[in-house]
Amino acid sequence: MNVVDLTQVIREGMPVYPGTEPPKIVQATTVEKEGFAEKLITMFSHTGTHMDAPAHILKDGPTLDQISADRFVGRAVVADLSDLSGVIGLSDLERYGDDLKGCDFFLYRTGWSDMWGDAGYFEGFPVLSTEACEWIVDKGIKGIGVDAISVDPVDSLDLPNHRVFLGAGMVIVENLTRLEDLPSSVTLCCLPLKIADSDGAPVRAVALLDS
Repeated sequence: MNVVDLTQVIREGMPVYPGTEPPKIVQATTVEKEGFAEKLITMFSHTGTHMDAPAHILKDGPTLDQISADRFVGRAVVADLSDLSGVIGLSDLERYGDDLKGCDFFLYRTGWSDMWGDAGYFEGFPVLSTEACEWIVDKGIKGIGVDAISVDPVDSLDLPNHRVFLGAGMVIVENLTRLEDLPSSVTLCCLPLKIADSDGAPVRAVALLDS
């Protein structure tokens, strides 16, 4: 079995959503002094490659710890949309309709993970139209993932795409990487930390490729 790691590394100074802060990682103990090494890590719940729960947007929406773990694993369609810009419309997605039958996740590549660490990572990435989002929701899948910092523009105030997906009970995975290394269909394992009342959490996202 081939495993492709789709996760960005969490470190101090890493890119984070505008208005939040990078993680702080402190060496709390060391092998030399205390006999064991341990770090104190302070970070926002939506740091790095992470999953959004419906509670991220909806006041009474389920949190990640309330969602069954089987919702975080399944077959995924991988769509390379890196040749598109601006708004991705329904007509750009309809070719994936048959592939989504019986699948659990829709991962779409914008190419923006190539700019991870650059100022350009936060701007100009393509986003789905409302119609395209509703079409995806109608497929009855578990979640959606993207190799950009958000499914909405960073200057969006009402986050319409978040509301469509999370309002339908789906989860969203953002800041994925290496989608270009995947075939069109994979098994996705995307397990968030089980934190009480979590509106979101970092994940270790991996794709399992059929041998």
